[in-house]
Amino acid sequence: MIFGTFLRRSDRTKTQNRIEPIAAPVSDAALPARTGEERRKLDLTATFLLDDVSPKVRMSLAETLAEDRNAPRPVILALTEDRTDIAATVIARSPVLADSDLIDLVGRGSPEIRAAVAVRAALSAPVAAALAEVGGRLDIALMLRNPAARLTANVMVRLASRCGKDTTIRELLLERADLPATARHILIEKIGDTLTDSGLVTALIPPRKRERMRREACEAALVRVLAGAGEAELAEMAEHLRVEGRLSTMFLVHALCAGRTAFFAEVISNLSGVARARARAILASGRPRAVRALIEAGGISRDVSDVFCEAVMIWREEGGDIPGGAGIFLRLAERCRKQSGLSDAGHALIDAVERLAISEMRQMAKAYVSELLSDAA
Repeated sequence: MIFGTFLRRSDRTKTQNRIEPIAAPVSDAALPARTGEERRKLDLTATFLLDDVSPKVRMSLAETLAEDRNAPRPVILALTEDRTDIAATVIARSPVLADSDLIDLVGRGSPEIRAAVAVRAALSAPVAAALAEVGGRLDIALMLRNPAARLTANVMVRLASRCGKDTTIRELLLERADLPATARHILIEKIGDTLTDSGLVTALIPPRKRERMRREACEAALVRVLAGAGEAELAEMAEHLRVEGRLSTMFLVHALCAGRTAFFAEVISNLSGVARARARAILASGRPRAVRALIEAGGISRDVSDVFCEAVMIWREEGGDIPGGAGIFLRLAERCRKQSGLSDAGHALIDAVERLAISEMRQMAKAYVSELLSDAA
C-alpha cells in the first residue's frame, strides 16, 4: 500500500476505517527491507497517528509498534505519555525503552504504569531496584512473579524490609530459592511482630512474656535459616545481626548447640577483629585458655564464657560436625551443672539452654509423629 493511499484512508471519518490500515504499513516497518526513504515515511506516518482524536487508533498504533525494535523512539516515548491503557501497552513490551526511561516511569508513574514495567519480559536489575524502592503492593507482587526480573540480593533485602508485613509479598519472597539469609531474617522478624501485635495475643499475654516469646521464636527460626547459608552469606549475616543488635548471648549459644559452628566462628571473628581463619583455627584446635580468650574478645562476658567453651569442646568431640538436636543442649547443661564455679549468669544461661532442649524435643516429636502418620497413610 502506498503512503498516499494509506493517509487518505486513515483520514476518513469513521474510527474503524482509520484503524484498519494501521497494521500493515506500520508493522512492515519491522522488516529489514524497510530502510532509507521508506523507513522515514513509515516513521512519519506513525508520528502522524499520534494526534488522532480516537484512542482506538492510537491503541492500534501502540499494539503494532509495541514489540518492534526498529520503532521510532520519539513515537514510543510519546505513546508512554498517552492514556494509561495505551501507555501500558508499549511500556510492558517495547524493546526501544532503555533502563533510564523505565526508571523515570517508575519514579513518576501511576500504579498501572509501574505494573506495566513490572511485567516486562526483560526486567534489569536497576529497574527492579527502582520498583523495590518506590513500588506499591501490586507492582512489587507482579515483579516477584515475573521470572524474567533480575533481583539482586540487595533488592530482596530491601523488599523484605519495606514490604515484609504484607502476606502476599512475604510469601513470594520466601518461595525464592535465591533469597539471601539476611532477607529471611528480616521476614522472620516481621512475622514475629505481626503475631505478637495481634489483638488476641496482646489481650491474653503480658507484654514482657510476649516479647520473650517473640524473641525466642524468631531466634529459633533464624538458627534454622543459617543451616542453608553459604560462607559469604554467613559473613553478611554476622554483620547484619551485629548492626541490628541481635547477637545476644542466648542466640549465640543456641546457634552453637544447634551445630551452626561456622556461623559462630564468623560472629566471633566479626566481633573480636581476629581474622576468620585464625578464629576458626583456635575454635577447632586451640587450648581451652585460648578459646576462652577468643570468646571473651568477641564481647561474651567472663560470667558465661565457660558455657561457650564447654559447647566448643562438645563440638570437637563430635569431630567438628555437630548434628544438632536436643542431645547437644542436654549434654551442655549436664556438664555445666557439674562445674562448681559457674556464675549466676552461667546458671541462668544453662536454664535457658534446657528450655531450648525441651523446644527441640517438641519439634523432633512433631516431625516423628508426622512421619509416622505419613507412612501409615
